[in-house]
Order: sequence, then C-alpha cells, then structure tokens
Amino acid sequence: MPRGKAMRKPNGYGTVVKLSGNRRKPFEVRVNTRVSEWGYPVYDVLDRFENRTDANIALAEYNRTPFDINKRDITFSEVYTMWYDWKYVHNKKKYSASTIACTKGAYNKCESLYNMKLKEIRTSDIQQILDDHTLSHAYMEHIVNLLHQVYKYALEYDIIEKDYSGFIKITKEEDDEKGIPFSKNEINALWRNIDTVPNCDTVLILIYTGWRISEFLGMKTDNVDLSEWTMQGGVKTAAGKNRIVPIHSGIQDLVQARYSPHSSTFIHNVENNKPITKTAYYKAFIEVMNQCGITEKHTPHDCRHTFTSLLDSAGANDVCIDRLVGHASKTLTKKTYTHKDIDELRQAIELIKIEPPA
Repeated sequence: MPRGKAMRKPNGYGTVVKLSGNRRKPFEVRVNTRVSEWGYPVYDVLDRFENRTDANIALAEYNRTPFDINKRDITFSEVYTMWYDWKYVHNKKKYSASTIACTKGAYNKCESLYNMKLKEIRTSDIQQILDDHTLSHAYMEHIVNLLHQVYKYALEYDIIEKDYSGFIKITKEEDDEKGIPFSKNEINALWRNIDTVPNCDTVLILIYTGWRISEFLGMKTDNVDLSEWTMQGGVKTAAGKNRIVPIHSGIQDLVQARYSPHSSTFIHNVENNKPITKTAYYKAFIEVMNQCGITEKHTPHDCRHTFTSLLDSAGANDVCIDRLVGHASKTLTKKTYTHKDIDELRQAIELIKIEPPA
C-alpha cells in the first residue's frame, strides 16, 4: 500500500472527521450513519478528541464492543427504574413482597450512584458502598445481587459495554446470625423420634451437614450424589458457593430415603414433589421441636451452629471447618475441589461420632 494512504474502513464501521475552525478537540468520531426520511445522512457522535490517533482508537474500541450511543447518558437511577419495571411490573413471574422489599432496600443504599451516568460509574464508585461496614453482611449481599442484575440488564440492552459490578467485593467478614447449638440430649431426642415425627430426618441432616436453610431448601436433586455421597450447594458468598459437603456415613440412610428423582429439589413436599418454602419449613421445624419434647427455642440456623460445634469438639482442623461451612479463610486459596480435598473433608466429618440412642 502506498505510504500515507489510509486503509479503507468496512461499511458501517464509522468515520473520524476533522471539524473546521480552531477547536480544542477537532476530531469527531461518527457512528451509525443512516439516511433520514428526507434523504440526508445522519449519524451518532461517539465523542471528540484532540488528535486523530485517539479518535481512531475510540472508534476501534467502539466497534469491538458496540453499545447504544443514545443511551449513554442514562443515569443509574433511570436504568434501575427501567430494570425494576421490566422485572417486577411487566414480568409474568410474580415475586413475593419480601423479595421486592429487599430490592428496594438495596437500592436505597446506592444513593451515591443515583445521578451518575451508568457508563461513567467505575468499580471504585460501587465499592465504596460495600466498604461501609455499618451495613450487615446480608445487606451487602442484597446490594451486590441488585447491582449484578441491573448491570446485566444494561449490557443486554446496549446501555453499557462493560460490567463493573463484576469486580466488587464484600470486604466485611460474614456475620452469620447467632444461634444455640443443639445439646446431646436434644440430638438424642431427634434420633428417638426419627421414625414417628415427620421432618425429624431433615433436622438431623441439617445438623450433620451444616447447610444454611436457604441452601438446604434450594439444593437441586442433581447436586446430591448417592454414589460419591456428597452434596453440593451454597449461595451466599464466594467461599460458600458451589461447595461440596461429604455425607456422613451415619446419615446416608436418611439422605437416601429423602432422595427422589421426581423432584427438582432434594427437600420437597412428598405429596406433590414440589419445593418447600422457607415459611412452610419453619412451621414444620417448630412442629418437630414440639413433638420431640425440645423446649429450647431453636431455629433451623441452630443446626448449622451445631455442625461447627460438633466438628470443633471432634478435633477437625479449622481449614476443613471453614471449607465445609463456606466461611472465608486466609489459608484457603483454591476454589475448586480435588479428590484429595473431598477425602480430607470426609475424614473431618467422620470424626463426628453419631451414636443414635438404643
């Protein structure tokens, strides 16, 4: 190609035009050229630059990941409103009042972003919201979930070209709700009533696996492996997601009896194979306590505390405990599980002695 002759750009690529006059930024990048109803060419202005090199770089970057120029000045608040209407107003799926309340509560904590153009918001702008440690860990999780959904919506509708919500992190240590572990006598009471009290088995499975109630009720049947005797799940944090918990040999019969290939979730309504809601399970849990003669005001979360207490008393090492319950640990660097990892976790769980009363 002769020296100095520019390579022809493909049709629809856009152009860089040098504007007349004495301007600080004379090089204008034009994209989406089209013909108006009067037959005149019209276009969208991407931006203006001080030199042609920067203009060409901007044009190339735009063509690598195009976005809707006309939506680039939309604020975070405006995009949130569009997304909210799309999800909660016009969507055929109906959401609970508590889910909507969580969404609105998370949005209220993002006030610093309201009037910012979404395309100009960067990781640091979002991260400062999560660096407010006066917020609970659970509240931060709601905020992160909201931001992920809003940014995904914005990407799908060409409002932005990059999802900065993918880089934010919750820096506060997980602050699980406090609870009271089950005593040995209470665990024995559960075992004594295993064959007569409905859902008694689920309480024992929770005690010896340590799942959060939301993780337990949402666990897919496909994630319960009866050949390897493992359960996989987790929803709250990076350390907790997709973790694997080996099934203690002492409860394998309980897990197998609960398992149904006809249900999408491991814990389900036996009459219709449909998932059980958290509200329904809480009622069933209270009934188990009453029928087993357990007077302490336990919650399903106490099963999780019982699990960590049993592991600690049995001498399991801290790394295994953290991995089993999905807590962040400075000594944990790997997020994937090898056979060696699972074997070590199984050894830790088997340290717990399960001795049902005669």
